[in-house]
Amino acid sequence: MSAEKTPGISAIDTTNFARQIVLDFEFAPVPKQRQRRGLRNEIIEVGAVKLDYHGNVMGEFSQFVQTEYTEGVAYPVRELTGISAVDTAMAGPLYVVIKRLSDWIGRYSAQVVCWSGADRRQLLTECQAKHIDPAAFPTDWADLQTFYTSIMDVGSHGCVSLSDAATWFGIEFDESTGHAHSALADARVTAKLLKQVMDGDYRVSPRAQEIRQRWGGWASEPRRAFPRSAPS
Repeated sequence: MSAEKTPGISAIDTTNFARQIVLDFEFAPVPKQRQRRGLRNEIIEVGAVKLDYHGNVMGEFSQFVQTEYTEGVAYPVRELTGISAVDTAMAGPLYVVIKRLSDWIGRYSAQVVCWSGADRRQLLTECQAKHIDPAAFPTDWADLQTFYTSIMDVGSHGCVSLSDAATWFGIEFDESTGHAHSALADARVTAKLLKQVMDGDYRVSPRAQEIRQRWGGWASEPRRAFPRSAPS
């Protein structure tokens, strides 16, 4: 598997880490007049799923985050995510939530897996702007979007969205996952896609045709890619 070009993002590694932490953030935009040190968004929700060597779910983490520069939750974000101003006002600030998340991850060696490199960039930018030391957080990150884009014939479409990849491979946002653009629901679906990587088993859904038509082309079957075997 090729590594992501973004600095600090490595290839998916299912062998050398005891845990895979599938992580997702939801953001809210910071008003221009209140932006600091390049901070254009603030994290308002954190969702994570912990997997073992074999891709089995070991636990989940879900918390809202209190904002510092953003007042309330703008209507478009509220409509998209279902997160209200009350949710963020009653939550802990980012440094508290990151500490809780780090404690939940534990002392095992862990790789953080996200859908795109945006989550890592957001966390580092926000920690710098808010003088938060992320040293206790895992430093090895992998981008699952890059991997799936590489095995799907996307042509000139560009990077594949989480919802498109999920539909392509027969994974649905439903009652078991929660609605799309919920941090935990997105992490759950991303974890299911990561499990396919760990198993080396990709089965294209009949609904992939809907995506091909929407993209305006007919993509071929994905190239099979098998990760290194995980230790038993």
